[in-house]
Amino acid sequence: MRSEIMDGILRHIHPSGGIENAKLLEVSPGHAKLSVEITQKALNLYGNVHGGFLFSLCDTAAGMSTYAYETANVTECSSINFLRGVNTGTIYIESNAIHKGRKTVVNQVTVTNDAGKLVASASFTMFLIAPI
Repeated sequence: MRSEIMDGILRHIHPSGGIENAKLLEVSPGHAKLSVEITQKALNLYGNVHGGFLFSLCDTAAGMSTYAYETANVTECSSINFLRGVNTGTIYIESNAIHKGRKTVVNQVTVTNDAGKLVASASFTMFLIAPI
């Protein structure tokens, strides 16, 4: 492999973070909304928010909206579509339950930017462990 290709591959390994800066704006059974100010730590090597950062925030919001049903839960299945890059400002992560069964809750999660434009759309199926 050419050295410049290997160098580019290795640049993908870098510290990322900032999830601890998320703020809970709303929560009720089947609903949660978070906000987070984008920092340099959340950006990928191309200068946009890292997809893993967005995914983790969506997972957190889905877990919170499900936990508000007073039930411990874990992610069973998820998918995400990244629709628009974002690199500054505040993003908003909103989870809404679209189905609550005996053993699972399906949440639709959206990420929007300051202008209200859709950044990502995700689906999270949460497995219900036990009542709290």
